[in-house]
Amino acid sequence: MKKIIFTTCILLSSLMAADSYEIEVAHNDELFIINGEKFEAKTYCLGWDSGEYVIFLDGSPYGACASATLYNINRKEKCEVWCE
Repeated sequence: MKKIIFTTCILLSSLMAADSYEIEVAHNDELFIINGEKFEAKTYCLGWDSGEYVIFLDGSPYGACASATLYNINRKEKCEVWCE
């Protein structure tokens, strides 16, 4: 049990230390403009909306990637996207 709590604390502290980016535009749960760059959901990021904040767990907020994993801070959900 202590190990689970410790791991959770480490994860939360690393999320708080990461840079977050606002979803500037969200269209049809599929297309997102974040940090001025276009990202397209591999499937759907259901309900994600403009004004919410994400952290890039993998990939680049500058669009310099083939794909990325986003973590929506508001919804506490991950979503896989293509970088365009």
